[in-house]
Amino acid sequence: MTWFDNKILRRCLLSGVVLATLAVGAPLWAAEADSTATVIDPARAWEDIAVARDAAARDSHHEAVADYLSALSHDARLVPVVAREIAYQKLWREDADKAIFYFKRHLARHPDTDNRDVLKGLALAYSWSGRQAEAIAIYRDLVDRDGLDGDAAVGLGRTLIWDNRLREGFRVLRGVETGFPADTGPGRESANFLLTYLDGYETPVGLRLNSSWDSDGLDIHRLSAVGSFTVLGNKLLQVEPSFALFRHDQHADINAPRLKVGFIGSLAHNVSFHAYGWLDAFRSGDPLFGGTEKLDWLQPGADAWITWLPAPRLRLDFGAASQPVETYYALNQHIHLEQGSVSADWRFARRWSLGGTASAGTYSDGNDRTRGLARLTWRREGTWEVHAGPVLYYMDYALPYPGGYWAPDWVRNGSVELTLKTRTRKWTVRLNGSLGQEKETGADSQTVGGASARVGWRISSGTLIAAEAGYSRSSFASDSGYRRTFAGLSLRGTY
Repeated sequence: MTWFDNKILRRCLLSGVVLATLAVGAPLWAAEADSTATVIDPARAWEDIAVARDAAARDSHHEAVADYLSALSHDARLVPVVAREIAYQKLWREDADKAIFYFKRHLARHPDTDNRDVLKGLALAYSWSGRQAEAIAIYRDLVDRDGLDGDAAVGLGRTLIWDNRLREGFRVLRGVETGFPADTGPGRESANFLLTYLDGYETPVGLRLNSSWDSDGLDIHRLSAVGSFTVLGNKLLQVEPSFALFRHDQHADINAPRLKVGFIGSLAHNVSFHAYGWLDAFRSGDPLFGGTEKLDWLQPGADAWITWLPAPRLRLDFGAASQPVETYYALNQHIHLEQGSVSADWRFARRWSLGGTASAGTYSDGNDRTRGLARLTWRREGTWEVHAGPVLYYMDYALPYPGGYWAPDWVRNGSVELTLKTRTRKWTVRLNGSLGQEKETGADSQTVGGASARVGWRISSGTLIAAEAGYSRSSFASDSGYRRTFAGLSLRGTY
């Protein structure tokens, strides 16, 4: 190759790098590297800032960020002016990592000003990104310097709970709730988050009673208690003993005590894990299907999953489980299922998300099962939060109808699901409904659906009682493929 050819090659490579940089990274480079734009146009930059602020006022955060970055491409010297504004827009877009970058940029350019609000924004971004230790450190410093800053105290309590320091977080939030009037921002926020925590998060103590009644005559009643303890700084150790009673009008009762232990923690700021293991003891007072042998089956089980948040608004879960098949014949034959799964949830627009789950399992009797789900959901927030959209289910068995549990060659279900949620200062309400069509091998398509309701009531500062009931006529509702009615009562609290 001649010197001329080498020169052309070098120029082509250089041109490619330049074009790629301009196409992909130029706006971000100009803004985040704080470099000087090729042509400085302050007037155009301020016009873009005005447009960006209008978009921010309309909660059009994606548009606002684009306009801010366009302004910086015309005059990068304005970074100190708009870094904080960009940080908040990134935060409201749930891009917490970029929000952290811009909050830090603002703080570096304004070291001698009162930055309490910016520090609270940075702490919130840290907590949303999963960096709870950094968030807690900032909130603690803010509270230590001003004990009357209720917003910082709420942030501290909330972040402590997100960091699995349940009791400490509750005490901080309870202090705000009692120390500030109910009609102030801190008073409202502390009460609202405590209700959310008691209603849906892990709590130090819990007691549950769940029952189900299948249309084939199988009744299952399960009573369980759970205690959660913070260990190793910010991990949760859970101990959950339970007792289940299986009843059928044609068979002897089955007693099933279980001892379950769980461990919850994080592997990285955007990776968390849950791991549970248990030991079941299934026993009957008489043989289940004649003969002389009573049921006496000791079986370990497990359920574990890892949650990874690789990008804003994207969640991936990877799981594995081993569990008994809860029908009389399957329990009598000691049949259990081992399976692995992967799921994803992507919120691709402000109100829209797309989700899917795929799993593959093997039964101890040699059967294999594959199962899939796809979901499109529209969400609207307000006094009543609404989730609605179509859901598709699919399931396939390698050995159809082996006996003992529902296992068609294949089955498909297409439904529309609707969820409504609302809350007051003391109550939470959730309503679910579905309606669709389901078809399996050798059977006509049938209309399926279900409905359920759950009500939670905060009966004291640290205690919530919840009741739930529902009905499903889909074959997916139970291992036996029969229609199921269910109800539950739970008591959750902290101390």
